[in-house]
Amino acid sequence: MRTLRFPRSAAPAPGNVATVESGGRRIGLVWVDGVLHGLADACPHRGAPLCSAGSLVRRVESEREEIVVREPADRLRCPWHKWDFDVRTGACAEAPRMRVRRYRVWLEDDEIVVSLAPVRD
Repeated sequence: MRTLRFPRSAAPAPGNVATVESGGRRIGLVWVDGVLHGLADACPHRGAPLCSAGSLVRRVESEREEIVVREPADRLRCPWHKWDFDVRTGACAEAPRMRVRRYRVWLEDDEIVVSLAPVRD
């Protein structure tokens, strides 16, 4: 299994996105509910810089006749077409068959380790 390693200091603060790069791959790192997630920095729709130029947003839903804003911010919004991608699953709310590539990420000592193996759901 091929992995990339980055200093732990490269991790974002909660509520933010950080990007790391190695070997031509740019990966966005995001904390959601205490879990560090990794996503490709390319929107699968048209290749926009999803993590480095997109926004981390909260999910907005309607419950009965009320609008509810969910915590935590767990969606990345594409800067070009404003489509939202779930950080946990990579799924797009606007086009459910479209998914951003995800990377398995974990902390090991003072490093962030990113697996380049495909994530299987």
